[in-house]
Amino acid sequence: MNEKTTFNATRLMTRMLNDAVLGFFALLSLFLILTPAVFALTGSELYALSIVENLIVLLFFLEYSCALWLAEDRTKFVRDPWRILDAMIVIFALIAVLPVVPDALRNSPVLRLFRLGRFALLGTRSGFALKSKPTRIDAPIQSVSAQVVVRCLGTSGVQFDEISLQEGLDRIRNDSEDWLFLSGADETLLPPIADAMGIPVKALQVIFHSTVPRFDRLDRFTTLFVRYPLGMTEEKTLRRTPVLLVGTANNVVVLCREHTDLEGRVEARLQDLDSSTPRMARALTALISEIIRANTDVLESFEVALAKLELDQPNLNDKTFLTRTFEFRADLLKVRSSLKYLKNTIREISEGQTVVGISPNDRDLFRYLADDASDLFEGIEDIRDSLQSLVDLRLNVSSFQMNRVMRLLALLTTLALVPATAGGLLGMNLTDAPWPGTLLQVAFCLAAGMSFSLYLFAIKGWFR
Repeated sequence: MNEKTTFNATRLMTRMLNDAVLGFFALLSLFLILTPAVFALTGSELYALSIVENLIVLLFFLEYSCALWLAEDRTKFVRDPWRILDAMIVIFALIAVLPVVPDALRNSPVLRLFRLGRFALLGTRSGFALKSKPTRIDAPIQSVSAQVVVRCLGTSGVQFDEISLQEGLDRIRNDSEDWLFLSGADETLLPPIADAMGIPVKALQVIFHSTVPRFDRLDRFTTLFVRYPLGMTEEKTLRRTPVLLVGTANNVVVLCREHTDLEGRVEARLQDLDSSTPRMARALTALISEIIRANTDVLESFEVALAKLELDQPNLNDKTFLTRTFEFRADLLKVRSSLKYLKNTIREISEGQTVVGISPNDRDLFRYLADDASDLFEGIEDIRDSLQSLVDLRLNVSSFQMNRVMRLLALLTTLALVPATAGGLLGMNLTDAPWPGTLLQVAFCLAAGMSFSLYLFAIKGWFR
C-alpha cells in the first residue's frame, strides 16, 4: 500500500468516525457500564459485554491515531482539551484490560475509581458530540508555508527556471525586467516582495485576503486577484486557490497559495504570444487565459452535474434533492461572481483602461479574452437558469402532491360527515327511538349517502 492510498484510507476512517459517531458509541458505552448494576448477568454475558466495551475503546483509539497522523501541528493536536479527553478514555480502558495488570489490582478500589472516571469522561464526550457542529473534511491541502517554489522567466521568454527566493527578490529589486512565479506562497512573503518592488505592503495584504476578485490600478503598479479552480473534491464541491498578480513597469510577480499546474499551463500559453510584447501584457494575458480555461472546465463539470441531477431527481427524496441543489448553487454562484467581475475587468482593459506596463497597441490581446469571458459567463447563467427551473419543477411537483394529499383528506372528512351526522342524530342505539326504523335501514341510508357523495366527487374530477 503506497503513501497516497494510506493517506486516503486514513482520511476515510477519520470521516467515518466523526463526533456524532463517537458520541453515539460513548453513550452506548455508558449504558453498557451500567448494565451489570441493573441486570443479573452470567459469566458469559459479562464476557461478551466486556468485548463490546473493548471494541468501542478500539474505535476511539483508531480515530485518535488517524487524526493525530493527519494533523498538521501534532503538538497542538495533543494539547487540545477534547483530544486529551479522548486519550484519557482510551488510557483508562487500557489500564483495566492490559494483561500485565494483576487480578488483585484489576479489582482494586483504584480501578473502580478509574471506571467511574471513565464513566464521567464518556458522558462528557457524548455531550460534546451534541454541541459540536458537523465538520466538512475537504481535500488535502498542501502546506503552503513549508516549501515555497520560486521560478523566474528565463532569457528565452517562454520557460521558467527555478531559483532561490533571495535571488528572485534581488532580481526584481534592481529594476531589471523580470517575471517571478511563486507557488506555495502565503502572506509572510508579501512584505519582502512589496519592499523589493517598492510598493506599499498594506495594499498587497488587503488584496491577498480578499474574498472576491479584484483588479486595482494605481500610479506605479497594477494588481489582479483571482481564484484558480482546482476541480471538485470528494464531497462534490468546487475547490479554488487564491492567485495574486502584481505588476510594475518592469517586473511581474505571481503568487499562488498552493502548488498547482497553473505555472506549467501559463508557460505553455506563452509559446503562442509574441516575445516582443511587454512582460506585463504577456503575464496578464497568459494568466487570464488560463483562468478562463480552468473555468471552462468547471462549466463542463457543472453541465455534467446538472444532467446527472436531472436524471436522479425522480429517485431522490426532497431533503436530498434540496441539499444537492443548494451545494450546487453555492459553487455556481461563486464561479458566476468571479466571472462577472473578470469579464468586466477584461472589457475595461480592452476598451482603453490604463494599466501599468501595457501600451494601447497591446489591447487587442484582451478583446478576444473579453469575448471568451462573456461567453463563459453566459454559459454559467444558462446553467443557473436551468438549475432554478429544475428546482421550481420539483417544488411544483411537491406542491401538487401535497395538494392531492390534502384533497384526499378533505374527501375522507366529507364522507365521514355522513355517518357522524347520522350517529349524532340517532344517538347510541335505535331502541325506544321516537321514529320507526331498523339498524339495517340506517346502514342502508348511510351507504347511499356516502355513495352519492363519492359519485359527486367522481363526476367533478376530484379523484384525478
